[in-house]
Amino acid sequence: MKLAYRGVSYETQPLTLEVTEGEIGGMYRGQTWKVHKHQSLNRGQVPLQLSYRGIPYKPR
Repeated sequence: MKLAYRGVSYETQPLTLEVTEGEIGGMYRGQTWKVHKHQSLNRGQVPLQLSYRGIPYKPR
């Protein structure tokens, strides 16, 4: 997805989550709602290249 913020364009990959319906969590206005559980993400350790106002930094 191509995005822009304050004139700077960048590309991002949206995350997708696999969600499974769980047990009934309660009732709201007479309707039952169910708890949704997501599968854990297995993301590799990718070195981040972050910058704040043009100054690069590394997260802790």
